[in-house]
Amino acid sequence: MKKKGVVIGILALLLFSCLLSKKTAFISKEFSLPEMVYETENQITKERIALGKKLFFDPVFSIDSSISCASCHKPKYAFSDTVKFSPGVFNRPGIRNTPSLMNIGFHPYFLREGSVPTIEMQALIPIQEKNEFAHNIVEISKKIQQIPEYVTMSKVAYDREPDHYVITRALGVFQRTLISKSSKFDSYMDGKVKLTKSEKNGMAIFFGEKGNCSSCHGGFNFTSYKLTNNGLNENYEDVGRMRATKDSADLSIFKTPSLRNIEVTSPYMHDGSMVSIEEVVSHYNSGGKNHVNKDSLIKPLHLSNSEKADLVLFLKTLTDEAFVEN
Repeated sequence: MKKKGVVIGILALLLFSCLLSKKTAFISKEFSLPEMVYETENQITKERIALGKKLFFDPVFSIDSSISCASCHKPKYAFSDTVKFSPGVFNRPGIRNTPSLMNIGFHPYFLREGSVPTIEMQALIPIQEKNEFAHNIVEISKKIQQIPEYVTMSKVAYDREPDHYVITRALGVFQRTLISKSSKFDSYMDGKVKLTKSEKNGMAIFFGEKGNCSSCHGGFNFTSYKLTNNGLNENYEDVGRMRATKDSADLSIFKTPSLRNIEVTSPYMHDGSMVSIEEVVSHYNSGGKNHVNKDSLIKPLHLSNSEKADLVLFLKTLTDEAFVEN
């Protein structure tokens, strides 16, 4: 009888292992690198990458030549920032937390409210925003056309003067090279490393019914890019997507961010109001606050302290050290 129990136990373990391997295979397929969509006339070349990178780190975009794109999108923080709101020209206060540009080339739309359809168009927003660069793309073009190095690089890359077209396209090309897919989680899915017991528990919560995190943060980039309200506040200072649509149904609606490299992109939320991953997990565990547009998926999770800790540990496996250190 005892021997029979051992056999049943072994069979049960084998069945569990089989089911887990099938689930892992499904998740692995879901996390394969998607195809990047971009203009056919703006193919990625080393010359265009070099031009876009130079522009990205050049303070020429700001009206007082004090800040560049990289001033707010810092490489070592996955091209995000470490402050609640990044200051603009003349130290003017920002109005939204700086989002990461990692894997930005895979996004279907841009800005926190998802109101801009392409990276190239997105580049124009911070240029003209008074709390950011407070400048004008036409004036910027005139300025860099007086710089011989830019003229040479532009003609090699696009066979034209460095005008508004070249500036926005080159920036788009450079940003599309900011690809992150070498985290511990990725290595685990490739069978190269093992997760700890706690990390596996956190992974099970993340993808399972208990946490249901992957319903919004699924896919290769750990986001569905869903435009939604996560119950952060009962009343928001930021009207979110409604700023673009003027529709009350879009009041305080924001794009779901990627969770890749979340460990280095603090503070969190559109307003930078949360400083730790633990705080973010506690928010979702509570079910969030009431708001007329709160997503129906945001409900109390009833996770124990140990489950919350395991979930945090799993989220830290999404850190791509090679990306943030390069």
